[in-house]
Amino acid sequence: MKKWILILLALVLAALAVFALLPVKSIRFDGDSVYTEAELKELIFGTDSPKYYPARLKELFTRHKEIPFLARYDLVFGAERSITVHLYEKSLAGCIRFQNYYLYFDWDGVLVEIGTQKLDGLYEVRGLPVEHAVKGEVLPVSDSGILHTILTLNQFLNRETISWNGKTVLLGSICEGIRFKNSAVQLEFGELAVYLGESENMEGKLYAMEDILPELEGRKGTLYLDSYQSGAARPNYVFKEK
Repeated sequence: MKKWILILLALVLAALAVFALLPVKSIRFDGDSVYTEAELKELIFGTDSPKYYPARLKELFTRHKEIPFLARYDLVFGAERSITVHLYEKSLAGCIRFQNYYLYFDWDGVLVEIGTQKLDGLYEVRGLPVEHAVKGEVLPVSDSGILHTILTLNQFLNRETISWNGKTVLLGSICEGIRFKNSAVQLEFGELAVYLGESENMEGKLYAMEDILPELEGRKGTLYLDSYQSGAARPNYVFKEK
């Protein structure tokens, strides 16, 4: 009797060993624009090829790793040993260059991530002196009004569209940066800049910029809207060619 129990136990252990060695057949990543699939695979599963059933057990009993720029991720185990990874990125409004790093902040001005490379599709805010920064805290900008201006600009650029190069595009897709000089601000569109000045009448200046920019496509210089006055049907503007 004991012999049969030992044989049965050996068979069970052998079956478990086989199951433990079965590799994942396919991994699909959904919802990420920061990392490559190879980078995500290594960050989530490590350098070795993941095994399907050990990965399922690990999912049940261990916490997920913290990965920069991701708020969280979920693993969905499917048929034929497939895994779908749903990724949820942190909401980023822009970044500031600090020494050799980029400080990424959210829509509340909170520093949420630090990186050595600039992510595509985010504006770099230039001209703000930063002496220190703490992850999880609001960026230490001396004038809180500047931070409000940054967020207002970001919201506008990611909401409004213009005709550019024969296509209708988001303003944010062609804006390359936001530059401050004290509390005055300028938007940069390649070799075309828009000087908006102080925060007064900022919304009106932005809508005026939206109307005027298509007329300046392909030109080099600075559009000055700092003297914009609300209520004008078609505001006068100054454009200085390079």
